[in-house]
Amino acid sequence: MTLTRMSVLVLIAGGLVACGSQPVKDHYYSLVLAAEQPMSQVSAAKSGKRIIVGPVRLARYLDQPGLAMQISSSEIQSANHHFWAEPLSEAISKVLVRDITQRMQGADIERSSVSTHASPDCRVEIEFEKFHSTSDSRVVSAGRFWLHSANSRGAAQEFSISETLMLDGYANAVLKLRSTLDKLAATIAETLPDCTANNGA
Repeated sequence: MTLTRMSVLVLIAGGLVACGSQPVKDHYYSLVLAAEQPMSQVSAAKSGKRIIVGPVRLARYLDQPGLAMQISSSEIQSANHHFWAEPLSEAISKVLVRDITQRMQGADIERSSVSTHASPDCRVEIEFEKFHSTSDSRVVSAGRFWLHSANSRGAAQEFSISETLMLDGYANAVLKLRSTLDKLAATIAETLPDCTANNGA
């Protein structure tokens, strides 16, 4: 039995509809898993201080599940099928605790959301204005942080960290964003001794 030309066209059209109806898969990305990738070797300073990291505050466009990309000087898009695996503020604080701890030997460092320290020697408050990729193959992490001791409230310290994307894809962008947190942790760790010294301990 042979197929008529009309039958062939119907089958082809049906196949195209079937292919077009395939659901788009969602992808989830973890900064915490990315933090398990080795970063640069660091020299840890000895410390017996109690430090709290947080709260971590995000600009409104960052405080959502979709990964953000800057596509022009003033326009941001949120990905439809590429999401953070957990709330971004929690993931950032977990990674910063890990990275700062590596640089502060003996320090007791906790996230503010789970801390048991009633009176820490220092609290690190962080605000992110940027934490996204860009259409010109970069990622950028920018904002400010404060170091608060029991005796003083620190002034805001600005940070802006950029990394070039050598490979395409959201997965690579997440790895580079994770790298910006390692650099931010290094900056914070360098200033923490001044904060704990203000506590008189």
